[in-house]
Amino acid sequence: MTIQANFKALSHEELLRKLSHTDPTALLLALVEMTGDLGLLHECRGYITGPTSADAKFPDHVLNRLRERMAGVLTETGGAYPDAPATGEVFDSLANTVAGREMADHEKRVILKEMGRLGDAFVDWSSVRPESAAGFSVAIIGAGMSGIATAIHLKRMGIPFHIYDSNNESGGTWAVNTYPGCGVDIASHYFSFSFARRQDWNRYYAKQPEILAYIQECVRMFGLEEHISFGVRVDSASFDESTAEWVLDTVTGTSRQTIRTNVLVSGIGQLSVPAVPDLPGRENFLGKAFHSAEWDHSADLTGKKVVLVGNGASANQIGPAIAPIVDTLTVLQRSPQWVVGVPGYLEDVPEDEKWVLGNVPAYERWFRARTMLSMNDVMRPAAVVDPTWNNPDGTISQANQALRERLLGYMSDELGERQDLLESLVPSFPPLMKRMLRDNGWVRMFQRENVELVNFRALEFTETGVIDGDGREHDADIVVFATGFKAARMLSSVDFTGKGGVTIRDVWGEEDPRAYLGITVPDFPNLFVLYGPNTNVGVGGSIFFQAEAQSSYIATIIRDMIERGIGSAEVKRDVFEDYNARMDAELEKMIWAVPTGSTWYRNSKGRVTANMPWTSADYWQMTTEASLETYEVQKSLIGLPSVPISETAETNAAHV
Repeated sequence: MTIQANFKALSHEELLRKLSHTDPTALLLALVEMTGDLGLLHECRGYITGPTSADAKFPDHVLNRLRERMAGVLTETGGAYPDAPATGEVFDSLANTVAGREMADHEKRVILKEMGRLGDAFVDWSSVRPESAAGFSVAIIGAGMSGIATAIHLKRMGIPFHIYDSNNESGGTWAVNTYPGCGVDIASHYFSFSFARRQDWNRYYAKQPEILAYIQECVRMFGLEEHISFGVRVDSASFDESTAEWVLDTVTGTSRQTIRTNVLVSGIGQLSVPAVPDLPGRENFLGKAFHSAEWDHSADLTGKKVVLVGNGASANQIGPAIAPIVDTLTVLQRSPQWVVGVPGYLEDVPEDEKWVLGNVPAYERWFRARTMLSMNDVMRPAAVVDPTWNNPDGTISQANQALRERLLGYMSDELGERQDLLESLVPSFPPLMKRMLRDNGWVRMFQRENVELVNFRALEFTETGVIDGDGREHDADIVVFATGFKAARMLSSVDFTGKGGVTIRDVWGEEDPRAYLGITVPDFPNLFVLYGPNTNVGVGGSIFFQAEAQSSYIATIIRDMIERGIGSAEVKRDVFEDYNARMDAELEKMIWAVPTGSTWYRNSKGRVTANMPWTSADYWQMTTEASLETYEVQKSLIGLPSVPISETAETNAAHV
């Protein structure tokens, strides 16, 4: 980070004003790092009761003293203080304090990674780049955050690669989802790459345009533009065993092309194919109807009658955003959702705090670390099943029951005088069974006279509206489906065929995906999946974190293949089966495996296919142990480059 401020030119009062907008916990941690004063840490440790900003209860006189001392340090040093050691008593004490417990070594390494202080954010060659790297190729499907993270590794290593994306711009889900109110439910300062940290987020929880701009800035920053082809749909991908290459059939407009590549990386993800209810009568509806991920921006909602089908994460953002401008808003819900209030969720970052984040590196590092710890697995204790619990209100543990009571109190407060709606808004299933929704003003929205909650699903269209499960018709000019995605049917947009003609649907069926580390599958050599089966974080975490872990793993395996002259690498079946057996055993201990309610985390047979049971730190540690010893490998069968394929009238041959 480049220090731009001239601290000695700032008045003491101006510096104190800027520091008054900082997070107290991050300020304390930064000050102790900068001064090495563990006595100050021990004195103030009791004011920190947890990792979130709401868990800090500093008396005013203590806060004033912290700010005064930080101002003095900055003025005296001009901001040019040396970084504290990344190991040792000071760092360990700071890490344990912000976590509220003794942290394991690999957890401390995760903090250092997120601070950009680990020293190995990127995969590098063991010694020098082999000449054979120039003849190796990687194709990436999707220019979302995971595909971009992988591309950054390959770009730095000089490995030829290309990204194919069916959209007209990079950003993945953040380019596709443009509905009103679209934003993130993970804090901005953690919802970003640790190696491309941003200090000037406008909101503590950013909205879609700012996130998209960040991702596209990363594309420019790392020089990826020339490596991306937009408007290219990959229809199928087949593994050619004779050359150990993947053969991709692509479509660009009316043109078809065949592409060969040594390694194929899927950045399609779990949430890419919208789940749109097939309601009869839609062709007769005179208004407009569309899914939230396919928002029709030509539809002017002002003064219109709108029916919102669904009440999940997207609906929770859409509803409050459009309620003030529509004539009526009718929400059709199948079942209620738990909603949690989050401090700062709807707030802008003060300009003074942006200044501190951009000019005091120690503060920026500990602010990100505290933010990470307030997100990662923060609700995990309430998601672990206690087999001895007596199950009041369907809860699974004392922690889960306490969370339920807190959420119930919050939702009741938000309803104000509309307590008659509380029963309709409170789920019958325990908290965390489904995705916990950050409150965008969803509960309070139902106090509005123009908003109606209906406890029935949509059954069919009429010419002028929608009929619900109770037979009642709701007039509508516009119907919005906020009904989620086909999460269990992963990789469904591309026909993948592996060894012996085995397809991914042969292996996974329609809704039972499995992979080693969520990344690789037997019978599909040289294929790696980003944000694959059982890699979603169900108890708090960042998909950027997952993208970094998975892309580093993939880049390491690709590096080792090139350095060892490996043409084909297929995960060993016993490794795959052992991992999945351990994973399933751990998942049985988690709330998502409890057979109550419905959730996109499970398939129709009750197996959890979306979420991982591991902590974020444990999963990261697993991905750092990438080794070809877990793969069946074959030496390269051919020289460099790959054998070209003949052109036809409709097919052009290409090699990535």
